[in-house]
Amino acid sequence: MRPSLDNMLREPPYDGAGSGDAEPSIADVLRAALAPIADQIDAAFIYGPMARGAVKPHGDVDIMIIGRAVAYAEVIPHFIAAAKFLGRSINPSVYCADEWKRKLMQGNRVMRAVMQQPKIFVIGSIERMPQAS
Repeated sequence: MRPSLDNMLREPPYDGAGSGDAEPSIADVLRAALAPIADQIDAAFIYGPMARGAVKPHGDVDIMIIGRAVAYAEVIPHFIAAAKFLGRSINPSVYCADEWKRKLMQGNRVMRAVMQQPKIFVIGSIERMPQAS
């Protein structure tokens, strides 16, 4: 069982060292933040510099969220505590599955580039992502 976001977000900064707990990964923190709406998400993944291993100490986290009946405004509140804990801005891109698939089928260069980049899955997998037919 994964710890809740509240359990992960201890202040001052994460103090798991004394208890023998490993510090949660960025993906763990994002997964916990999205847990309340996870049933609406087909796939959520970190992309961009962080997924390519070009991690900067306080660089932004780019996360793609593809789901059903999930909107940008619904996602943002879930990232407020996570961003504070991580000390990083979280930049979500949110698409409904039909829109994602349509853009892929139309050859959208941004979507195609994202599909070719490394990804760190937070929820789901490449198999669960809507694909262009």
